[in-house]
Amino acid sequence: MRQILLVSLFLVLLDPGIQGGGSVVPVGSYLYAKPENPEQYTGRLTVRFATPGDRLVVAWGRKWRKDRKSREDTSEEDRQVFKPYLGKPIDDGAGVIFWNLPVDRYDIVVIDAKTMKIHEGIMLMRDGDPQQPNEQFLEEVRKSLGPRTDIIGGWEGFFDNKEFDRLESNGVRAGVVVQQMRLGTALAESGAVLKGCIHSIDVVWVERAKVEGVGWQVVSRQQLYRDEIPARTFFTHAYVPELSGIRVGTQPKEIGPIALP
Repeated sequence: MRQILLVSLFLVLLDPGIQGGGSVVPVGSYLYAKPENPEQYTGRLTVRFATPGDRLVVAWGRKWRKDRKSREDTSEEDRQVFKPYLGKPIDDGAGVIFWNLPVDRYDIVVIDAKTMKIHEGIMLMRDGDPQQPNEQFLEEVRKSLGPRTDIIGGWEGFFDNKEFDRLESNGVRAGVVVQQMRLGTALAESGAVLKGCIHSIDVVWVERAKVEGVGWQVVSRQQLYRDEIPARTFFTHAYVPELSGIRVGTQPKEIGPIALP
């Protein structure tokens, strides 16, 4: 019982808005940008897809990412601008529109909790080197950050299952797309047992540890999605180049239709 109560407390601390209903709005709304005076940003992006769908679509700017800009001495108002932006579905989900975007290059992440698919075009490292042995590094990161039995908790110990989908590296540091889910018992703030499964989709930046035998260590993390959904399996992951590096200026921009594999 004590263990369950601790899990419940940890869940509340991580996500104070959680209600256990599978709705992204109350659970993960703190993840996405809500700048003050958004009308000062005049960029607008419309992304169209080849088929309709019930999708959550995120636009993540490159300029203020944690691997490029420190959060030290920044205000809450600053950090609201730095966050990823959540799009508004249009045309029965065949498109999505983002209003009030700052000028930047954006990578798009498409999350479909009904088909359990993720499509993303994230530039994970500004100075990534395609000649690096990224598959080898990805396996090393799995061993360093995956669930552990030899220590208590480990990295993000609340989540008892992790999937490491894709990595870019310069040989010293790396950016990684990670899925996490909790299959064990978790409680809502009310004390009710959550019927669904808590899922998280993250980008983490890691570097080689200076201590022998430690492997890779997390430098910083950006959570792109968090929700309680019925599925107790990982999303199928696909990298889609058309979703990468979309330049948004002060005038409306439209791309697509994009066929998602």
